[in-house]
Amino acid sequence: MNQRPRPETGGCDETRVLLVDDEPLVLEGLRRSVSTEFAADLAEGPEEGLAKLKEDGPYPVVVSDMRMPGMDGAKFLALVRTISPDSIRVMLTGHGDMEAATRAVNEGQIFRFLTKPVTPETLLATLRECTVQYHATRLEKEKLKITIEALEQLDLGTLTALARAIDAKSAWTAGHSERVTNLALKLGNAMGLPDKSLAILHRGGLLHDIGKIGTPLTILDKPGNLDPEEMQFMRDHVKIGVHILEPIPCFREALPIVAQHHEWFDGSGYPAGLAGENISLHARILTVADCYDAIVSDRPYRKGLPKRQAVEILTRNSGTQFDPKVIEVFMGLTAAGELG
Repeated sequence: MNQRPRPETGGCDETRVLLVDDEPLVLEGLRRSVSTEFAADLAEGPEEGLAKLKEDGPYPVVVSDMRMPGMDGAKFLALVRTISPDSIRVMLTGHGDMEAATRAVNEGQIFRFLTKPVTPETLLATLRECTVQYHATRLEKEKLKITIEALEQLDLGTLTALARAIDAKSAWTAGHSERVTNLALKLGNAMGLPDKSLAILHRGGLLHDIGKIGTPLTILDKPGNLDPEEMQFMRDHVKIGVHILEPIPCFREALPIVAQHHEWFDGSGYPAGLAGENISLHARILTVADCYDAIVSDRPYRKGLPKRQAVEILTRNSGTQFDPKVIEVFMGLTAAGELG
């Protein structure tokens, strides 16, 4: 194994990149291409790359050639993903390897692939983008850590502050969780829920969108329709929210609200396709409040609709998206002028 001195980084690990190729001259050319902005470690082949990753990692960015003896770039970067999941992975490939490269991207094993020969400008631009992605991922993980620490304090004041922080991630959702919770509590009171059940609804309502802490802002603020991959990111906020709250015993009873508030009464919702009374009553109540607030509020892709029109939409979807019993109570609150 050809050992090279580890480059000086000036104490800035965020600019480090691991370059992997079985051809030394190619590696040196890549290093020169990025040396103005990135400190590059070089590895001749996947085995040396894995060794460097274990000994000198983590690396914010790992770039690998596709065609290498013994182990191709797709398999190597899949191992990198296991060893160093935060590392952003890039693959260099020739035109003949496009099918394999595309498959690797679709399987989620790499962030991007570049066709060879790659210009220094393209490579630098890609590494800059990778560094931004790396920082964003690290920041989201730190936010999750802070979130869990805050949840362990358990008082409603802390939860309300946390809900405001989550909603403030995007200007379009500011105040959403509190408004939804207040309307859900009105519905719960009108349906005669006991105090303990209302307390569960209160906690779950404030934190029903906690998983959006892991949703990229570019998706939350996108002015147009989401593409399928972006829509999956958006839908994943449900699973992320459950993952955050699951370890905390006192939130166990509120988990169905977080997990099921996008289920539909007719079974066509997500993530589990639950239907009817298989959906928690708390979630069925919150779904009505959540959708009403979403319809009347401005979003990056449309203006909020008038309250009268929102009520018509909810009524029209009674029995499909919404529990008819909850809609009946909702209509009673509407008639009494209690929607606010």
